[in-house]
Amino acid sequence: MNALKRHFSYIPKEDAYVVINTQDMQFEQDAQNYCDSENIEYSITASDGTAATGKNTFLDIFESSSNDLAVLVDGDDFLTRHGVWTYKEIAQMQTPPDVLCLEYQYGMVAETGYNQLNFSADANIVYNPFVGSKNRSNPTDISAAGFRCFFQPFEWWDKGKSGELVVTNPQDGGFSSELNAVHTSWVNHCYNYINNWETHCRIVMFSKKAANGFRFDAEHVVGEDTILYFEYKHEHMQDNLLMKRLFDRYPTYVYDMRIDGVVEKEKDIGGRDKGWKDWLSTLVDAYDDLENQGKMYTDKIPELTVCTDAEAPDAITNADITWPENYVPDIDYLVNYPGPRKIKF
Repeated sequence: MNALKRHFSYIPKEDAYVVINTQDMQFEQDAQNYCDSENIEYSITASDGTAATGKNTFLDIFESSSNDLAVLVDGDDFLTRHGVWTYKEIAQMQTPPDVLCLEYQYGMVAETGYNQLNFSADANIVYNPFVGSKNRSNPTDISAAGFRCFFQPFEWWDKGKSGELVVTNPQDGGFSSELNAVHTSWVNHCYNYINNWETHCRIVMFSKKAANGFRFDAEHVVGEDTILYFEYKHEHMQDNLLMKRLFDRYPTYVYDMRIDGVVEKEKDIGGRDKGWKDWLSTLVDAYDDLENQGKMYTDKIPELTVCTDAEAPDAITNADITWPENYVPDIDYLVNYPGPRKIKF
């Protein structure tokens, strides 16, 4: 509920539509009561516990609405005020993209770890990531460490592509070797077919054309959004859809991991790292299928260009969107502004 209410610190209520898709009946009732009391439009839809089904009901509702474009925000995440402004500007473009995804996306984790116990050299001392938090269900009450959540440095990619990231243990009956193999395959797929430096690019904006006939695959508890990313990229390469990427230098959409997410919950189901291997194997099989169908491309999708200063000597004169004079993005101090003009990777 804290995360739901947080959206309306940034998004005007008249611009929002809440999809309540949950198996938690108490949350469903609380969310319904809140939306009723605040005059926020909403729907309650049937949940099977997967993220894909919730996102698909969003697509269903959007497709039947009078809106031409929609931004999908996961319940625990949030848009910045700069993000709200940016997506409204994109919507006013003469030819807005059918699909917009983010590069260099900003994320937040609990300051001393991702909802797990952290041990010091003295095994008797345990550091809790929620020390100082008065309410563990309120992400804004948990101190955060910000980072670019899907970016990996060159060294990580080099080791991952060659199978050096997952350590194998000959005493575990072959489990770690199997995990190593599937993880190596996953890293290579990401490197080759996304952008050579991120494991995922979040889809944030959809047109009616993008919603028509496309859905998230509910067979995948993790990675359903990346599968759809590849499907959309294929449609873009076939000139059926216009897909663009936004370099999120000044964050528009924040991935908030201060409360348990699906990945963390699934990782150890059935035993340490077993859940990770299970969902990763299923995901890599889907990537393999797309590759065999000729739907994976090493080409980069075009960048949505942003002119931050029209008077600068190197200003992009034909940018997709241009910041107004003296515009200062409201990003809640998540990153430095103006910050360095160049980012080194």
